Amino acid sequence: MKTRKIGIGAEGLLHKHFANIVRQYEVYKKLNCLFWTYSASGEYRKPTTGALLKAKGLKTGFADYHFIYRIDNVDHNLFIEFKAGKNKQSQSQIDFQNLYKDSKNSFYYVVYSVEEAINILIKHNVII
Repeated sequence: MKTRKIGIGAEGLLHKHFANIVRQYEVYKKLNCLFWTYSASGEYRKPTTGALLKAKGLKTGFADYHFIYRIDNVDHNLFIEFKAGKNKQSQSQIDFQNLYKDSKNSFYYVVYSVEEAINILIKHNVII
């Protein structure tokens, strides 16, 4: 039987650090977005919990973070998928990314560091 290592892991640490920084910008009114959220789609969980979340509509492949922001009365979506080390996207993540590849108002990024993700938020004026 294959066992999984318990703990937050490298990617989990990136998520924790990134979310803390985003919350700080939110507190200081420097976050220019209507809504942002984290999706736990890819996290390891017990099969019973996974089945319950799937029944509630949680889908595999959804990006880790989703930001909705408005420019000139037009809403935009910004998706950020974190990867650690040599990890790559799963097929369901690639399929999700491809849903938005031709959209003019939706952007999808795969990042390997918190700094890279913050720079993307700045580039899109989500952080002002």
